[in-house]
Amino acid sequence: MTRVARLIFAAIAVAWVAVAHVGPLVAMLRISVLESFPAAPGEPASFSLDAFRALFEGAGYRAALGHSLLLATLATVISLVLAWPLAWHVAVRIRRRDRARRLAFLVAPFWTSEVLRMFALVLLFSNRGAVNLLLRWTGLTDAPVPLLYGDGSVLTGIVYTVMLSMLLPLAASLSRLPENVLDAATDLGANRWQRQLFVALPLVSGGLASGMALTFILALGVLAAPALLGGAGTPTFATVIAGLFGGASGRWPLGAAFGLALLLTGTICAAGMAWSTREIIAWTLGRERVSM
Repeated sequence: MTRVARLIFAAIAVAWVAVAHVGPLVAMLRISVLESFPAAPGEPASFSLDAFRALFEGAGYRAALGHSLLLATLATVISLVLAWPLAWHVAVRIRRRDRARRLAFLVAPFWTSEVLRMFALVLLFSNRGAVNLLLRWTGLTDAPVPLLYGDGSVLTGIVYTVMLSMLLPLAASLSRLPENVLDAATDLGANRWQRQLFVALPLVSGGLASGMALTFILALGVLAAPALLGGAGTPTFATVIAGLFGGASGRWPLGAAFGLALLLTGTICAAGMAWSTREIIAWTLGRERVSM
């Protein structure tokens, strides 16, 4: 590739980042410090930090943010528990020529729209849905069990939405493991769980940390799951922000400020989660070696 071609591709990448990512963030930052948006015709724009102060002064807003952080953390942990055996099976147990096909079967449900998948869960968990019909058919209950519009249904929808972001990094990291390393561990007497914990886990800690950080950020901003599966008693910060932007335009500064706050909080928490994951793995395995 010539130097001119490299410069052209670099310019396209920089332009894309500037237009699609940096530009909207700058626009949100500008809106967040305005007293009103859009300003009245003929009046100069007036600036204020009231939108940011509202986050610290409003107990309901802080509660919604804390609730979102809790749901995102739980969704990340549950996604890891569910994705690890699937990733291990695809990347280690399946032959290389069959991995792409098996992985495609796992990824296929995520090709549909997120909203359609959430409506499918609504039908599944409704009073006349498949879950309640199964419970009544088995005699476990006589009346429909309320499964919708609570933290459980919202958490299920979030995990269903973001699990792919945990599965793919884990599968990619595990697929790069040298086969002779696992074979050597087997020859030395390591069972299946010891191979995963003491051999595979340290080698894929980078992919695991990346998957947890990405999953957490995506789970923090999921909108369809809490909007369709949650009720008035289960607000998340994403639904609060959507309500601010969907209402009167005078509340847009508040929505922009809250959006930036969510972005900053999610980035800091995700970076801390990625760092702590690698440190915990290293500390735990080091302590186990000392005890042995």
